[in-house]
Amino acid sequence: MRNLKLVIWDLDQTILTGILEEGDEEKNPVADGLIHQLDELGILQALATQNSRDIVQAALEKLGWTNIFVQVEADLGPKVRKLKRIAKALEVNVLDTAFVDEDPFERDSIAAQIAGITPWPIAKLAAYLDGASTMVTEEARRRPQMYRHQQTRAHDEKTARGYMEFLRSCHIQITVRPYQAGDASRAEELLTRTHRMNLGVLPVDEAVARLSQPDEHHVVVAELKDVYGDMGRCGIIHLTPAKDREAVIESLAISCRTRARGLSLAMLVGLLRHPRSQFQQYRCRYVFNGSNRPLRMLLLGAGFKPRPHTDELVLGAGRLRAIEWPNWLHIEYFAGHG
Repeated sequence: MRNLKLVIWDLDQTILTGILEEGDEEKNPVADGLIHQLDELGILQALATQNSRDIVQAALEKLGWTNIFVQVEADLGPKVRKLKRIAKALEVNVLDTAFVDEDPFERDSIAAQIAGITPWPIAKLAAYLDGASTMVTEEARRRPQMYRHQQTRAHDEKTARGYMEFLRSCHIQITVRPYQAGDASRAEELLTRTHRMNLGVLPVDEAVARLSQPDEHHVVVAELKDVYGDMGRCGIIHLTPAKDREAVIESLAISCRTRARGLSLAMLVGLLRHPRSQFQQYRCRYVFNGSNRPLRMLLLGAGFKPRPHTDELVLGAGRLRAIEWPNWLHIEYFAGHG
């Protein structure tokens, strides 16, 4: 880095201790201290997060951060696009920009797509500021205020070359297996705390109760890991056999952890392709819960078709088999109960 002019923060589990969408609005005290230190130094700060803009703005007001970030990029699109829009709109060279995120995958992912940017965990930013000059001009102090009114937005840019190679180097693996009794607490957590990727049909207590009836229901769990670590159980699907080799999807939840890696579709297809999940047709009801529109888009992307005059979506096995895996993803199936 030549000279730190801009810090772009991640939100969930970085400047917040938890995940905003799941109701966690507690500040990370170390990050909060650094945010105010940067503001005093006149260093621009922006926010890039995969949350809806409405809930982010409300949280910033509640946390007292409304006037801190000169630009907020909040949507469900790729984070790299948000960072590029911020740097272009603020006219700051990426060589003078730090991206702060506590997730090493996100840091390396951005580094692979934006040449020259400095990806840091919070501790690295703190160390940099410890050695930084404390002399600040009045112009520098006013710089965030001037930029705060800037409304220019850049058009999305193409994904940087080399990103596919980065994904291959991550050795991302999804393991799909039958549900076990030890999965109960995690299954309840997924069905309770996952909002965007949750089918939202059954009440959680009823959905959890049905998981303990393996003779009547087919429940499959997906686990995710890569070179950055084991993220554990990130997906669950609950199928009930019906007539004519059709299965009804009673519950479906996919963790938001899969979104950053672009794995939501692969996770869904992997769950449906498990040996215990194989039917000629799949049917589900989709109930909008205020946040789960991304799941509907995912289902449509997997080939589900709306059934006219109902709230049901239907997928044939032929369309499911036609979906190809990304060549940087490894999927492993276990058919037994462990």
